[in-house]
Amino acid sequence: TVFWAWFQANESDFPVTPEFDETFGAALSTRLEAIKAGLAYEISIPADGQKELVVSADGIPELIPYVRELVESAPELGEWKVTAFRPRMSNYSRFTLDFEGHSFDPQNILCFSRIEDGHFDLTIYHPDYSDDMKDLLVNSTYILLDMALGEYDVMTGIRYIDHQQLPSEPEAAGLYKFQDLRSVFDSN
Repeated sequence: TVFWAWFQANESDFPVTPEFDETFGAALSTRLEAIKAGLAYEISIPADGQKELVVSADGIPELIPYVRELVESAPELGEWKVTAFRPRMSNYSRFTLDFEGHSFDPQNILCFSRIEDGHFDLTIYHPDYSDDMKDLLVNSTYILLDMALGEYDVMTGIRYIDHQQLPSEPEAAGLYKFQDLRSVFDSN
């Protein structure tokens, strides 16, 4: 495809460093947007030295076919691994997310889930929930969910997600720790 021809022609110039090059990022975003508006990416710098390009639907289920098609059409790229959708993180429960000036610790977030009509429904309980912070909490929670379950499972495996204030008696409400979400989700 045109995208992969451009990527191969320029990959040696792509800086994969903690100080990510904004010029490359802008060019990559523009190329992905030309394929389909809403496509996103992440670049990782793994310890083994193989660079990883994650092509993401950015949580939009309608973009799943575009991500799949683009990743499946990727040529052999040598130093690069191409991955469809944001993958699960192995240590997601030990990671604190810094997002828009706020810190979100999965250790402080609780969950309630149920299976209804064969669908997994989820309520996330935040200790700092308020109506003023709802948008920030929702956006940060989707990042944490992608880390816990992987973007694809969040988009396709959860029918309903709600966000609420942590109740005064969480154990009585049947809530469980966010760190247990993956095992609960995978067992259903």
